[in-house]
Amino acid sequence: MLFMIGIELPENDTQAFGFVVPAFDALGYGCVGAVDEEADLLAQAKLLILDMAEEVIADGKLLASLDQGYCEHSAEYPEFTRWIALDVPVEQLKAAQKRINITLPEPMLARVDAFVETKNEYKDRSDFLAKAADKLMAC
Repeated sequence: MLFMIGIELPENDTQAFGFVVPAFDALGYGCVGAVDEEADLLAQAKLLILDMAEEVIADGKLLASLDQGYCEHSAEYPEFTRWIALDVPVEQLKAAQKRINITLPEPMLARVDAFVETKNEYKDRSDFLAKAADKLMAC
């Protein structure tokens, strides 16, 4: 998923580089960090995003809610003068699995299985159903 990262440049050598990830604001989370070295900025931002995404999952919220893509935030955050787009694989994070029992008509189940067999992005039937439900609820 693509995240916009705002960077606040230090005014002198004794200050750190600050960064903000506005995508989490929509869910009521703040996501800010700081690093001493500019070279560490992307790695630390990625780690912070993954940590925050785990919190989103633990709180029962949908990761799809964070998907804002490439968008402008400089008016909301004027102190952050540089913006970068960072791709972070938050989709790989999963909450604890729970087995459920569902009933589907046999023809539909056969269609689902045939579809999953032809698509590499789904590990199995359960993965497909979970992603389909996630996508439908995000609308």
